[in-house]
Amino acid sequence: MEERKIELFGEQFAAFNFQTQFGAAIAGVQSGKTFLGSIWAAKKMQEFPKGNGIIGAPTYKILQQSTLDKFFQNFPTMRKFYKESKGEIDLPTGGHIYCRSFDQPLGAEGITANWEWVDEAGQMPRLAWTILKSRVAMTGGQILITTTPYSLNWLHEEFYLPWLKHEDPRLSVFTWASIDNPNFPKDHFDAEKKRLSPEEFARRYCGEFSKMEGLVYDLPKDQIIAPRPINVKDIILGFDFGFHNAAAGVVIKIDNDSNYYITDEYYESGKVQDEIESDLKKIQLETNFRDVYPDPAEPDRIENMKRHGFYVKTVDKNVVLGIDRVRELIRKRQLFVFDTCKNVLDEFNSYRYDPEKPKEEPIKLNDHCMDAIRYAIYNHNAKAMPMPAPTLNLVRPFPGMPG
Repeated sequence: MEERKIELFGEQFAAFNFQTQFGAAIAGVQSGKTFLGSIWAAKKMQEFPKGNGIIGAPTYKILQQSTLDKFFQNFPTMRKFYKESKGEIDLPTGGHIYCRSFDQPLGAEGITANWEWVDEAGQMPRLAWTILKSRVAMTGGQILITTTPYSLNWLHEEFYLPWLKHEDPRLSVFTWASIDNPNFPKDHFDAEKKRLSPEEFARRYCGEFSKMEGLVYDLPKDQIIAPRPINVKDIILGFDFGFHNAAAGVVIKIDNDSNYYITDEYYESGKVQDEIESDLKKIQLETNFRDVYPDPAEPDRIENMKRHGFYVKTVDKNVVLGIDRVRELIRKRQLFVFDTCKNVLDEFNSYRYDPEKPKEEPIKLNDHCMDAIRYAIYNHNAKAMPMPAPTLNLVRPFPGMPG
């Protein structure tokens, strides 16, 4: 690898030299995070010339157009060793770098890694972090996260807060604002501070955690509750099928006052239908759910569930009306989520509309639990919608009528 003289600033330098097993550079946009990750990866390649590394990003597009692009800009001789079809950089020293997008988290399974660099990890699902940690379990290898804080998800709950409270000595966090990068234009920083809401500006340009703009649901904190006994009237299951993307199920208990409690979740990738049904049977024994509301786009899987004894109900997949129904329950304080449902809460905190598009359907990213909740709540005890009264459009008067 070619020699380069590199200058780092402040917290960027501290993050480059972090000593714990897991480090996170949580900073503003265009603040030098990805540059930091690329040179840190190069350092680890030198430390483990025959070892395995992972370079990851939340989507294939980000992996190719941002993460790897920055890596190859900084180390152009590495590009010739990249096998895009395999998703690997085969190093001339005998080492391997596995390049993975975590919209399909299981893509990293089976790899034993000496180190990992994960770019924009704040957009990844919780399952991705679970898998990433397991890949260095045997080696004790380091993981570096470089990201903007996108939402109050697992990165906030399982990384930032435990670090802040000194609860896990394996964690290090380094934060800085976009303007701390000497190359970032101050006039743009000042203009965005005036244009954006304080929360959005803090998140995007200061690297501070805050609730995302444009969230579909605004679930109050006091409607996130510890598990407790419920005077149950109905118990239902919403389910969103998946394989590479997670299959997600939510158990919802309804009490005699028509309050809805999300009490249990199922979130698994890489399982075939028979395995999923076996898992659901176990959950059914534990929770006693009866009616199942699955994604209607999978008729073969639905038929399979019926044949194996699940009481499957018809689902109307109307996104807009389904969201309105869930919102209504939140607004009336009739929807509660047990704080043990971590994936559900992550999605509540990141399920949002695209600010550049009409607010009709949310962004299709990390939304499997949200879909499952909507299927169940909107369709359970749904009342038949009244047909609109027919209308006549009289273009001209009937014979004998005054014009």
